[in-house]
Amino acid sequence: MGRFCAKCGRAFTEEVVFVGNLCIQCYLEESRVLTVPSKVEINLCKSCFSYKVKGKWTKPLTHDSPENIVKEALGKNVEDKIKIEEKYRGLKGVQIVYTMEIPSEIHSTQFPITIVGKVKAGKEAYEQRYPVLVKVSFTLCPNCLMRVSKTYKAIVQVRSSRNSLDRIDRGKINKILREMDPHNIIDVEEVREGLNIKVSDTTTARILASKIRNEMGAMVSESFKHVRRDREGKRTSKLVIVVRLPKFRENDLVMFRNDMFRIVKISGFRVTLRNERTNTKTTVSVDALWNGRISSIPETAVYKKYLVIGRDDRVVYVVDASESYEVKEIPLGYVPENVKPGDELKVAIINGKPYVLGKA
Repeated sequence: MGRFCAKCGRAFTEEVVFVGNLCIQCYLEESRVLTVPSKVEINLCKSCFSYKVKGKWTKPLTHDSPENIVKEALGKNVEDKIKIEEKYRGLKGVQIVYTMEIPSEIHSTQFPITIVGKVKAGKEAYEQRYPVLVKVSFTLCPNCLMRVSKTYKAIVQVRSSRNSLDRIDRGKINKILREMDPHNIIDVEEVREGLNIKVSDTTTARILASKIRNEMGAMVSESFKHVRRDREGKRTSKLVIVVRLPKFRENDLVMFRNDMFRIVKISGFRVTLRNERTNTKTTVSVDALWNGRISSIPETAVYKKYLVIGRDDRVVYVVDASESYEVKEIPLGYVPENVKPGDELKVAIINGKPYVLGKA
């Protein structure tokens, strides 16, 4: 005797999937394919439109409209709550997927959606439809709440060894800030000593300090202040990162190894210098900006223009037209190789010694 469905009497064939004594159609009529909640709540920040997923706030992938952000948030929240019923897992010849039917336009903070469970059993296809009520709640995410209340978890204090930040310093720091996630920057406060950048979390603060150090050769130090206990008795504090900019920056003329150089680039932990006389480049550790190996041009330096009147195997002969036309000698190794009579040289006189900066 052949096999039949215990409910509808359908005969067993290779094309019909049976589960126990029931054909797949009757089995679906007796049980749910999916576990689906009857309600889903979406928490949306009314300031930045971030939304909450699994207890964490997430930035939206799109900002074209609040309606599309709600749909994006809905997809992320629903996928974690819908499960395939255990009894359907591993059934031979059965494939189960689901889709969401969302209204094309959303005009309320509460609206219905439909979860459609789609079952492919052999050559047959079935659907189960589950109504779900969606509620959208608007609030402030922690970062926006901090911004409104002016509270923060870390502060990056940018200071300069030149006593104050000038336009060039601020321009570079503003460029770095534009590379950061603005959602995590609570406030940028200008103070007499420099900038106080208030940040929502310690990770962002450390990344910001690292970027300034890498691009400007800064020294970075950390400490914790305002230590107190919260209502649960846990110790809380604010991270304070002091970022001190060096006295020197790119394009400055400096003294190094008893010769005059220009700072070409500060990058990471390296400084690239170019000899103003030979045009050759030298790379040194960024520590040289702080330990005295790179030093300032003395304030007593005098800058002149010399006219080249001749050269031999040892020296170049020059005169200063602004003085008595006295002939002076500069060792050949201190001038550019291609100098010839008639050229003008830019020269810095430091402690009586000429430093050729190149052709005028």
